[in-house]
Amino acid sequence: MSTRIPVVTKGLKNRLWAIIVISVSYLVYSSLADLIPQYWEQIGFQPLSRSILKIGMLVILLICLSGLAISDKMNALIIREGLTGLFNKSYIRQRLDEEFYRSKRYDHDLSLMMIDLDNFKALNDRFGHAAGDHLLEYFSQVITDTIRPSDIAARYGGEEFLVILPETPKDEAQAVAERLLKRISLYPFRVDSRKEEVPFTISIGLTTYPEHGESAEELVVLADMALYQAKKDGKNKVAIYAMIN
Repeated sequence: MSTRIPVVTKGLKNRLWAIIVISVSYLVYSSLADLIPQYWEQIGFQPLSRSILKIGMLVILLICLSGLAISDKMNALIIREGLTGLFNKSYIRQRLDEEFYRSKRYDHDLSLMMIDLDNFKALNDRFGHAAGDHLLEYFSQVITDTIRPSDIAARYGGEEFLVILPETPKDEAQAVAERLLKRISLYPFRVDSRKEEVPFTISIGLTTYPEHGESAEELVVLADMALYQAKKDGKNKVAIYAMIN
């Protein structure tokens, strides 16, 4: 059984820094609230009351924490795609490089799923762009509900999505892909204004390190080739690169 190595994200780092700031600020706050008025009296300044000093220090602490919260929100805006809330292409490429490095260093499997909504343009033309946007949001939620918290999903562009499955061999990744197909068939998308079902399917291309590719970029290229094969073979299916090579 492999041991999963925790990933320290920027959000987690910010939260850890917040805990440190709160802890240090409390210690400083507790110490200086008594020491500063006494010190100021000794050097001839008019002493501040403890209540005023405490309020001032509390305001400074709140400003610091607000800055951390704003930083967290700005970071989320930078790395996430606006419509779906999934990660964007730039961020997932960065994470893919990191996960590939970890997989290579610790000799772990790493799988990728390249996913495309079948016939999306036709659905857009028939039901309108608003319905198309809602479909992208809906499918993004299906992905989120299907994958593990440690997996990483992004809208890669248009109606194409990329999912990184760390420490996941090919057979387990295929099982995840098949679950996605099944969920789509069991829970169809509905157009809000018409309350009618909108039938749609997805095609998935799958690659796994180290069986396929010697770099993160190669894994993406081969996953895209597998996706193309799934489309060519009739759509609504999973194609593994090894099966088509």
